Amino acid sequence: MIREAVIILAAASLATLISAFFHPKRPAWHRVEDPSDIQWSLTVEQAKKLIRSGEPVLWIDARSRREFEKGHLADAILLNTDEWGDLMYQHQNRLQKAMGHPIIVYCDGSGCQKSKEIAERLRELLGLDPVFVLKGKWRKLGAVAVK
Repeated sequence: MIREAVIILAAASLATLISAFFHPKRPAWHRVEDPSDIQWSLTVEQAKKLIRSGEPVLWIDARSRREFEKGHLADAILLNTDEWGDLMYQHQNRLQKAMGHPIIVYCDGSGCQKSKEIAERLRELLGLDPVFVLKGKWRKLGAVAVK
């Protein structure tokens, strides 16, 4: 009886391993980045290059008001999900002037999802384009000056 159980367990394990590697709908074994995330993201180096090009850029800080007040990029506006309505009203003129110009949304580094959510809202709800998410730490932008 034990021998049969071991054989069945070995056969099931073998079938599992084969399907894990060869099944057409197998799950990814590593983190796969969404192509739209790649399209709408900028590294710190790409952002610096954009700044040097002279193109006007609107910087949007997606962090909390408390974090924004501790420090942010010069000329950045605060726009977060907690205060979305009030901040949209407050910054409507700057957002309208940014039409057709690059907008870069940042928060606390590559793992932060707040900037992605704000960027999606700006693209989908307001039709702003292009709206990028900064991948990396915003403090590394140095040349833009931290306020």
